[in-house]
Amino acid sequence: MTRLNQDLRFAMRHLMRSPGFALSAILTLALGIGANLTVFLILYGVILRPLPFPHPEQLMRVARLYPGSGDSPAYAGTKYLVMARTNRSFESMTAYDFFPHGVNLMEENAAVPLQALAVSSNFFHTFEMEPVLGHGFAPEDMQKNAPGVVVLSDATWRHQFNADPNIVGRAITLGNRSYTVVGVANPKFHLDAKADLWVPLQIAESPLDTSNLYNVVGRLKSSVTPAMATEDLKRTLLLRKEAYPNLWQQEESVHVWDFHDSLVGQIKPALNILMGAVGLLLVMVSANILSLLLTRAIARRREMSVRVALGASTWRLLQQTLVENLLLCALGALAGSLLAQLASPALLRLSPIQLPDFVELRLGGIGTSFAAFLAFVCAVLFSVVPVIEAQRGQLNESLRLNPTQVAAGKNRAQRVLVVGEVALSLVLLVGAALLLTSFWKLVHTSAGFEARNVVTFKTSFSEAQTSSTATFGQLLDQLSDRTEALPGVESAAAAINLPTQIVPDFPFDVVGRAANRLDATGDERFIPITSDYFAVMKIPVPSGRGFTKGDNSTSEQVMVVNQAFVKAFFSNENPIGQHLNIAGSMGEDFQEKVRVIVGVVGDTKQQGLDQASPPIMYVPAAQLPDKITRLDNKLLGMSWVVRTKSAQVELANPIRQVFMDTAHVPISGMATLEKVMSDAIAQQRFNMLLLSGFGVIALLLGAAGLYGVMSYTVARQTKEIGVRMALGAKREDILRMVLREAGLLVGVGMIVGLVAALAGGKLLSSILFGVAARDPLTLLVVCGLLLLTGMFSAWWPARRAASVEPMRALRIE
Repeated sequence: MTRLNQDLRFAMRHLMRSPGFALSAILTLALGIGANLTVFLILYGVILRPLPFPHPEQLMRVARLYPGSGDSPAYAGTKYLVMARTNRSFESMTAYDFFPHGVNLMEENAAVPLQALAVSSNFFHTFEMEPVLGHGFAPEDMQKNAPGVVVLSDATWRHQFNADPNIVGRAITLGNRSYTVVGVANPKFHLDAKADLWVPLQIAESPLDTSNLYNVVGRLKSSVTPAMATEDLKRTLLLRKEAYPNLWQQEESVHVWDFHDSLVGQIKPALNILMGAVGLLLVMVSANILSLLLTRAIARRREMSVRVALGASTWRLLQQTLVENLLLCALGALAGSLLAQLASPALLRLSPIQLPDFVELRLGGIGTSFAAFLAFVCAVLFSVVPVIEAQRGQLNESLRLNPTQVAAGKNRAQRVLVVGEVALSLVLLVGAALLLTSFWKLVHTSAGFEARNVVTFKTSFSEAQTSSTATFGQLLDQLSDRTEALPGVESAAAAINLPTQIVPDFPFDVVGRAANRLDATGDERFIPITSDYFAVMKIPVPSGRGFTKGDNSTSEQVMVVNQAFVKAFFSNENPIGQHLNIAGSMGEDFQEKVRVIVGVVGDTKQQGLDQASPPIMYVPAAQLPDKITRLDNKLLGMSWVVRTKSAQVELANPIRQVFMDTAHVPISGMATLEKVMSDAIAQQRFNMLLLSGFGVIALLLGAAGLYGVMSYTVARQTKEIGVRMALGAKREDILRMVLREAGLLVGVGMIVGLVAALAGGKLLSSILFGVAARDPLTLLVVCGLLLLTGMFSAWWPARRAASVEPMRALRIE
């Protein structure tokens, strides 16, 4: 301990003697460790941290499995009830809506839009998160026409009801229906989707129940494994086939896997790329600091030799150096931890990654341990390499050494570090350039409609308003007409959802087509819209016609398809006048009358700007079966598009008033369609900006490392340069000599970096659009930029070398 205290005091004095070096090293370390800790906190909070439920390892997702097609996590209510009744592996099973649906909390003359999640009666019991006030749901609450009951979230209870301790038993109105509050949820209960309240699912076993709409989650018994549960549920498939043969599909199997993994599986690739990028950044930071420390170690070689001559062992030198670097890295880790505490929430706010509601970011013991681990690894690296490098010299030579006599070839480790920094810079810059090119092409891709001067918002209607498609269609027309009558409005329409947002798929058969033809059946996007939708969006109608208000529940059933649909199913035929039977296999509640195609419209980027335009079936919202109208409104609501005569028209308050006066329905999420489209590419923008930032930092670090090595080399070659110039060498010769050495380092680094970039190109291919992962032009531009930066970094040391006066250099001894 005495020796450790002595080394610590010496380290503090040593750092205080070089405040510039200490400050730059600490800040550089803070950048590297802080960036890695920030991403680690997100990675841990999302993927590694256990779910905030008791015994989360017992929670399993149950999904349908189809060979060659993967999982389908949605189950029909009847299938869930059969599995819950007949399985032997789960303590309990629960079903709940795939998405929360919008409801309106009615308060006097106001309506507050909230998100409700319909769940089975044992929902809270399965997660072992019973309400803190009142209780959950009972099995009788799931019966059809049962009295309405509701469990409030803690946030809704506090914000909407002022944390009323007597809330249990109170009646509230959601839409046009009265509900009794039976409980308030645990404030720690967070699922993958935000819900303001929970209501009971009202489902019953039926041989016609083919609507797969619900998540199914089960809690395993303590002695059961997921594999055992999978085999058990395969047994229930046979029971289900006997009881409901029409619901069982020959190729259908079952998959049971960890509930947490099912929630975060789609987020992992983005976080892995992010972690890889900051990992490379830390390597570059470490290489930069190690290069500086090697310079200091070479300058201190005589000091180290004196210590060896006085009896110090290699371990003793390593111990002293390790204490110095541990102090340096601890200060860097402390600064990095503070940076991560501030950066983590900011990065999440900027990131478009849809994180589950249960995610929590805090430093805690795990984050502190990770920062300490990074600091320790860096300190060991910073200590071992300089000590090994120092041991390469002979003791007698080191004792006689004048620091100005160190030959250029002695700093081999520094050159290796510079080559590594150049290679890593190239890898990050190639990634940034590819994402930048991809994003530019994405932004300039035609979406198939005109987003300028269009305002959007969403509405959710009550069960009474959507109970009949005929009356609901009339309500939509009234709202459209009154919105169009507002000053500055050109046209208004509604659709189940906007382009780039989720819409349902519906199966169909082409009437009159032989069943053995590949294009006789399909399963494509199904979008109910109002009559002016194509006009508002300015989607062209190259053949046939669009919809009119006359296309209602009493008129002929019509539909419009897009050009991608025509290409897929009517490539050699005229689609106008063709008939389709939609949802014929989904049961009587979803069965539509046969529809006739009356028009063809242009393609739109419905799945995202980076995806091909899918085949789409547009149908009038006023012609849907009542069941589909109710289901669409429950799951997605209606999205409205209003085209204004100019961008300066203010519509928020007038539209809000129209919808409240006409339907007593609040609007939510008002934004421009341009903002919606911008949000659709937010992930690509975020990836591009983040990796570009890392690339620029890497470029600067690489340039700084090269500048440091060349400056050190020139300083140590002062006598050699003087001799060369005294023997007739010109300034241009000295300049070329220094630049040639720098060019060699940059060239070797670029070759290594190109090999790494080409090998790792596949990692980026999944997030690129319109550009190959090994695009030659991108590689050429990045190599040129890196070469210019490297030569510019070496120019100043080279210029200084060429300015050396021969006589002054020869007198330096």
